[in-house]
Amino acid sequence: MLTKSLSAILMGFTIGVTFSLWLQRNSQINTTEMITSTPIILPSSSKHEQLKSNLSTNFNINYDNIAQFYEGYYKFYELNREWQKKSFLGVHFLQNSNDAITIAEILHDQDIDLVIETGTYRGGAALFFASIMYQYRYNASSKTIRPFKIVTMDINAEAKTYINRYPLLASYITFIPHGSMTEIAKSIVNRTFIEMKPKNVFISLDGDHYSKSVYDELVYFQNYLSKIGNYILVQDTRLSSKWHTMYCAEAKLGGPCNGPQEGVNWFLKNEGQGRFVSDPGKEYLFSTHHNGWLKKIAL
Repeated sequence: MLTKSLSAILMGFTIGVTFSLWLQRNSQINTTEMITSTPIILPSSSKHEQLKSNLSTNFNINYDNIAQFYEGYYKFYELNREWQKKSFLGVHFLQNSNDAITIAEILHDQDIDLVIETGTYRGGAALFFASIMYQYRYNASSKTIRPFKIVTMDINAEAKTYINRYPLLASYITFIPHGSMTEIAKSIVNRTFIEMKPKNVFISLDGDHYSKSVYDELVYFQNYLSKIGNYILVQDTRLSSKWHTMYCAEAKLGGPCNGPQEGVNWFLKNEGQGRFVSDPGKEYLFSTHHNGWLKKIAL
């Protein structure tokens, strides 16, 4: 037993020394993927600008290659139906993970108190919104919660069953089993807005992805975004890709396809011009909602 212990210690020591030598040797190699100069520890009297200069990094980034990579990645993601493989609380959640975190950031950082969602599907996104909002609207000291609400709608009524699995979260979700542009859906959204008088609103458009439907939803629901800086998210804009037979079989609203991106472009050229801009900062290099994060910049 002692022999085995000494052998193990000796082996660990040998590996450690070998790794240290390798690290020392390779740390001196300059490549285009690494910083071009070794950081220098300067005397305290050196100027701050000189320090910044010596510690600067230089990376060779080919953005065309990155764009091509993500286009290929999204094609794989879409055609292999990878988006169907995610869930939240055991409920289908058809959201790219990177986009989900970005949505959570917006909800928290803007202290959103009302979410309007079209295209509920089974309610995975609504449950996700509610769970995030509950955390920052709850005051542990006073054991009170500031009011918040998710209003979500879909022509398929099955979402109600899934949402009701979680009574706590369900109490903050109003599900409307009707299309987003029906009078009953509009009246419920309007009544909720009037009753709540929300300070910050987030709108997620994830219903019918054809261009005219997206455009109509943008024209109508923009009216509930009363604060500069809040967002309307038009989901799945990458469906407007030339290889997508469903949304690129014909050109509508200026083309070249008939998908969500065409609806966004048409809105920004007309009703949204000067009032909304696409915010690439919310994409973090990749998003399935490319150019779909619409930020309100003027009333």
